[in-house]
Amino acid sequence: MTDLSVLETPRKRRRFTAAFKARIVEACQQPGTSVAGVALAHSLNANLVHKWIRTARQRDTVTEAPAFVPVPLASAAPSATPPSQPPDRIRLTIPRPSGSVIVEWPASEADACRRLLRELLA
Repeated sequence: MTDLSVLETPRKRRRFTAAFKARIVEACQQPGTSVAGVALAHSLNANLVHKWIRTARQRDTVTEAPAFVPVPLASAAPSATPPSQPPDRIRLTIPRPSGSVIVEWPASEADACRRLLRELLA
């Protein structure tokens, strides 16, 4: 018995001119037109047409170099307020549905406050 094999030559990838792509992108931008409809009318894949549209948008977007924006700086003169002192009390505010719970603790006893919080949150 004889086997007959037919080898098909692979289809070559089509190449489209920039003018053709521009016409397709322009057709897609018309009101009431779908990209899929334009693609089908020209025997194109809709994903390819979407890619052309993205490329056209990127190309048409004017990219400006970042410009220098002056930022006003405060004067280097010393401020009138003295440097902040560490607080002498630790204040914790715990919001609750019935109202906030406020706990004040001497800063000198910060370690005891830490132990209390660790026990409460464990």
